[in-house]
Amino acid sequence: MRKLDKINNVEVDLDGNIEDIIDDPVAWGEKQVEKIILQYQDKYFEAKKLGEDFWNEVRDKSRS
Repeated sequence: MRKLDKINNVEVDLDGNIEDIIDDPVAWGEKQVEKIILQYQDKYFEAKKLGEDFWNEVRDKSRS
């Protein structure tokens, strides 16, 4: 759990201004999401791996 808490510590900084959002809110939102995904993709894959490892341990113990 401590590893996951560390991974989940992210900060989100949004770019642009209100005019950008009003002009095309979907395009603005997509740009923000793409930036955040790229910025934190390593943390995502690390958290996914931790989850898979945890599940494998739970499954293996329940089969014993």
